[in-house]
Amino acid sequence: MTTGTSATSERPRPRPVSPGRPPNSALVTRWRHILDVAAAEFAEHGYGQANVARIARQAGVSKKTIYARCPSKDDLLIAVVDDLATRAHTATTIAMAECGHEPQVVLTQFGEQVARNWVAPEHLGFYRLIIAEVPRFPQLAAVYREVMDRFGTTLADYVRQQCALGTLSVPDPDAAARQFGMLVYGELRERALLGEVITEQQVSEVVQRAVRMFLVGYSA
Repeated sequence: MTTGTSATSERPRPRPVSPGRPPNSALVTRWRHILDVAAAEFAEHGYGQANVARIARQAGVSKKTIYARCPSKDDLLIAVVDDLATRAHTATTIAMAECGHEPQVVLTQFGEQVARNWVAPEHLGFYRLIIAEVPRFPQLAAVYREVMDRFGTTLADYVRQQCALGTLSVPDPDAAARQFGMLVYGELRERALLGEVITEQQVSEVVQRAVRMFLVGYSA
């Protein structure tokens, strides 16, 4: 007499469920957190003393996770600078888009956003780092110029639109954009770099003065 196999033993065992790849939103959030930790590390210790292992530990990830996106510390530094610039530029363009088309209002929003960025501790820290490390890492100069070009192009494009509408008369919108940028952040950045704490009132006063000068010089 043969013994049959029970129906229970014939059932295939369920496979263990794999956690799989995290959703894209989680990956973006994790990478943003890594960049924030790396930004603090570079700002506090400078490029030479910044440590990828310490960044990974503080971010709660492995070094392999970081090196998968940035194969070297140079690449990580550039990624951090680009992230800071991208976020600042996005905030600036949103602020400009939300305030209509009136030049005085748009220029004020642009100026205040840019000025606040330049006096923020993390941006000041990276400006100091770039200036210090450019002789050894010329690619940082290219990154810095690209960052400044983003903001300059955004303002120059707006100025061209206003020239087409007849509200402004600007022979060279690109040069005018650079001039306005220096008016709104040049003085404040220098004071902040020398240790002065810049208040919102000071930002507002400098930007309003710059907007008045710009509109008087380029009004149609």
